[in-house]
Amino acid sequence: MRLVIVPLLLVLLPGCATDRLRGCSQLAGAGWTLLGQPPVEAKLMLAQENLPNDSQLVWLHKGKEQVIACYYARGMSNPSCGGSVAYKFVQKDGAWAAQGQSMDFCDPDAD
Repeated sequence: MRLVIVPLLLVLLPGCATDRLRGCSQLAGAGWTLLGQPPVEAKLMLAQENLPNDSQLVWLHKGKEQVIACYYARGMSNPSCGGSVAYKFVQKDGAWAAQGQSMDFCDPDAD
């Protein structure tokens, strides 16, 4: 059984990462670039929004003063229908401030 599960996970996990990046990039919009790792201040930024420091977050940036932390969730009943929730942070005078939340969930009943 393990011999079947391990190769299956190796095939599926990269797809999940691609879906997360694609969903979060679409929600962020043009001009946002993937960060290779969370910002140094990530924990403090997330605490402003009462969010856990999650390794599954996608971090995007636009210059040095704007970052987005994004969660992507694949739909359980309809795997092709997922959604993203993004939290934007802007640096002003050396401190990070939360700038709101964006959500993008698909409607499986929409044509």
